[in-house]
Amino acid sequence: MKLIALEGIHFGYGSHQGEILDDLNLVVNRGECHCINGPTGSGKSSLLHLLAGELCRPYEGEVYRHPSLLVGLVMQDPNVQVLRQSVGAEIAFALENLGIAAELMVEKVQQSLRRVGLYISLDTPVEVLSLGQKYRLMMAAQLVFKPSLLLLDEPWAQLDDNGVSELQAVLKTLLHEGVAVVMVEHNPSAFASLVDYLWDLENGNLTATNLTVDALALTHSEPKHSSVNIQHKATAQSACLVKIKAHQFRFLEQECLFNCPQTLSLYSGEIVALVGDNGAGKSSLLKSLAGIQANTATLPISVLGKRPQLGIYGADLGLLMQRPNRQLFEQSVLAELEFSLKRFKLPLCRAEQILQRLGLTHLAQCSPHKLSYGQQHIIALASLVCLQPKVLLLDDPFAGLDKQHIEKVVMLLEQLKAKGSAILLTSHRCASSLAVDRYWLIESAVLRDGAGQVEHFNVG
Repeated sequence: MKLIALEGIHFGYGSHQGEILDDLNLVVNRGECHCINGPTGSGKSSLLHLLAGELCRPYEGEVYRHPSLLVGLVMQDPNVQVLRQSVGAEIAFALENLGIAAELMVEKVQQSLRRVGLYISLDTPVEVLSLGQKYRLMMAAQLVFKPSLLLLDEPWAQLDDNGVSELQAVLKTLLHEGVAVVMVEHNPSAFASLVDYLWDLENGNLTATNLTVDALALTHSEPKHSSVNIQHKATAQSACLVKIKAHQFRFLEQECLFNCPQTLSLYSGEIVALVGDNGAGKSSLLKSLAGIQANTATLPISVLGKRPQLGIYGADLGLLMQRPNRQLFEQSVLAELEFSLKRFKLPLCRAEQILQRLGLTHLAQCSPHKLSYGQQHIIALASLVCLQPKVLLLDDPFAGLDKQHIEKVVMLLEQLKAKGSAILLTSHRCASSLAVDRYWLIESAVLRDGAGQVEHFNVG
């Protein structure tokens, strides 16, 4: 049974950009799984919004929707979908709109949470969840009303390995029940056993394709080890720019999030990867190092010889948050990159130079607020790299980027490292993409140093 069909779709955002969907066609039938791959900024998320019936601008072409079609959408940034303050209320919102009796809601909400592997109280404030946990929450909020078409934007990048495994099991059941799934994914091989149709979206058109070696390149793997003692080498030759002494990390009036039983140090000219599951505390630690994490007890941390505090580091410290749109303010990409350069009286030519190195000069006059999630991520990162900070903190810096953009970001980070910057970045998993000097691991609520190991860091 045909659920939805697109025929001859043309769509663009204007503002110095051409059409991103150009005579596009797609048919989705009941129980099918479609996976859409393509370059960063090619229009994949816009296509999902079109399927969901909520594009913000008019389009040309025909869209057929089955009369019984009910669509659930989980966006790449789940924060933009949050409507309520608590977990239970967020999931119950759809049931309220469907007129479900109040006495039946609690069980349905709990079942939906368990289905996505989120075992937390219904009274839990949404704001305390990590980005990956919020992604699961949004999945639960869609599944609770039993959609006939489920749309997922970059689930692999937002979920840890356990979350991906749980999602695979959920999707397998949904497909067996006749629910159709369309996902946008830079790592399609993670869902290869479920995908019926794999598409490449490029130059506005969908082209049928098969999984290739390139598609497999982003899958997670076991970390590689070396007997080289990198930490000892850094101690002898480099300055210690970040020091974290033993402590228990906790929010005020809450249980310990993780325990750090040893002193951790980050040195100039090295890259350290902080690896842990969704909700382990990676983002909270980075914000604490930048001096912007609220509601925590005083921590024994020093950055550049000072206790972390907002506004005291100037251009010497940069922080890339998981939500890049919160760091974008200007009307054009070029102005965005020049903003902090002007503020700290640094050469403005750095802005154009970094756009050239990234191959993004064609976006210079585009509004950063109209770019894709992945493009916003790389522009926000580029605005920090322009400053050439002594310490750079990156929260999941490769989210939403294709292989080509990842390679360009890796190049920038390696150049910063060569100039003496200390870089701490986070992810859910280890693999073989970016060579880092060491890793810090949060596992079973313990933060430890992987000293004596050379790791390769996964860009997902």
